[in-house]
Order: sequence, then structure tokens, then C-alpha cells
Amino acid sequence: MRDFRRAPWRPVRDGVYVATLEPATVNVGLVVGADAVLLIDTGSSPEQGAGLADSVVELLGRAITHVVVTHWHFDHYFGLAGIPGVVSYGHESLRARLVGDDIDPEVIRRELGFDAADLVPPTDDISVVRAIDLGGRRIEILAPGAAHTDGDLCIYVPDARVVFTGDLVETSADPAVGPDSSLAGWSMALDGVLSGAGHADDLLFVPGHGDPVDAMAVAEQQAALASMWASAEDCFREGVTIDDVIADLNGPREHAWPFAAQHVVDILPHVYAELRRRGVTPRRGLPIASL
Repeated sequence: MRDFRRAPWRPVRDGVYVATLEPATVNVGLVVGADAVLLIDTGSSPEQGAGLADSVVELLGRAITHVVVTHWHFDHYFGLAGIPGVVSYGHESLRARLVGDDIDPEVIRRELGFDAADLVPPTDDISVVRAIDLGGRRIEILAPGAAHTDGDLCIYVPDARVVFTGDLVETSADPAVGPDSSLAGWSMALDGVLSGAGHADDLLFVPGHGDPVDAMAVAEQQAALASMWASAEDCFREGVTIDDVIADLNGPREHAWPFAAQHVVDILPHVYAELRRRGVTPRRGLPIASL
């Protein structure tokens, strides 16, 4: 069984805490109101979720009452099964993941050490937006559209000026793009997150992985994602294959990519697949006539 360690809670604003969990080095959040305690993301296993619940009682002398899962990936979601009796929220698309092909029981048993049948869906589905009153503290949950996954949620704590972004923002590495990502939508999603949080100078964004950052850093990541999409789309439309891109990464096109070369290599297949799903077709060159 994997070692699901938990790190101590650290305060980032009044009544707002963050802990970083291994083995995925994932951030989870805690928001405390007068009447309720909200956990944001749950760790990688039911065992780790149960440990989180215990740690909150140790910290506050109170139990978790509400949970928000930012998206369906294991390090954010699988711990929910270890926190029974709470009101929990997830994107409306998350429930379908439990009965689809995305969650492999054999991989879960081998890599994470528990039975996939133990996983549970959130008690409440969110399609666009939801507000929660924790008692003297209002929490806003927003589904900004397909981006890192097709069901991302971000959580805004207005009085503390803190936004929990899940993996919409990462600061420990370049943003993770996979087969369930939409690079086309990601930049627009972050625009919605930034707009929804307003323009306070002291806004703090807690990413899914890495250190909290300010709005400028989020805007820079948004610009990089938009640039990656634009560059990939240009290459695709011009008929430039992924092998061509790889061969040219250290050549004239190097300046066009906002991420590290290996990351570009890793995510291009997903981006090209998205372009095909959107009906984009490579431009065909004209035949060269003999003179």
C-alpha cells in the first residue's frame, strides 16, 4: 500500500488553511466559518481522506461539515470516500466518471491500495455556480468551463480574498494537459476565474500543486496557455506533424512555445486530438508544377 502521508495545516489568511499531501504533492484547503467547516479536495485515497478529517478535528476541535472536489483526478477526489456524513460538492460530470472507463479498478488496487468500489460520488452536483454560507462567511463555487478537465471547479472566499483553483493553476510545474483537457477552453476559464474574483491587489490564488501566487502570476499562466494553443493550432493547420515539431524544438520554432520542450512534446498529442475533434483540418499544399 502507498504511504499517504499528510502535512500539517498552515494558515494563509484568517480562518483559511492549506496542507500539502504526499505522494502527489497536492494542496488541499480548509475554510472555517462560524457554523461550518469546508474542506477543499480530499487527497488520494479513503485512508488519506480519513486522516484529513482527523487532522481537522485536531486543529480546530470541530469536524468537517462540507467538502468541495475541484475535479475528478485521484489526488483531489479519491479521499472523499474516507469522509462520510458530510455535504459534498463536485461538478455534474464527476458522477459519470465512476461508471465510465476513466477509473481503472486494477490500477487503483495496484497503485493506490484500495478497492475502487469504495469510491463515492459527491452528494450535490454543480453545473455553473453555487454559494455556501458557512456562518458569517460566504463561499462561491464556480464551474468556469472545460479546461484542465471537463469538470473543473474553483472556490472563492471573498472576505479572505482567497481563490482555490485546483489544477486550473499549477506553480510547481507547467500546467498538466491530458486527454480530458481542453487547451482551447483553459485560457477562457482562467479569464472567468480572474474576473469573478475581482481586482483586489491582495488576492491570493492557491493552486492544485505548488505555492500560492497573486493574480499577475495567474494571468501569466493564462497567457502561456493561450500562446500554446495558438502555436499548436498554427502548426496543425500548416500540416506540421508532431514529429516535425519535435525535430524543430531547438530550431527556428523554439520561440513559439511557452513551455519546456519536453512538456510540449508530452502535450501536443492531446492538443492535436482536440483540434481534430473540433473539425480543424490541416492545410493541403498545392502541387508543384514542372516548368
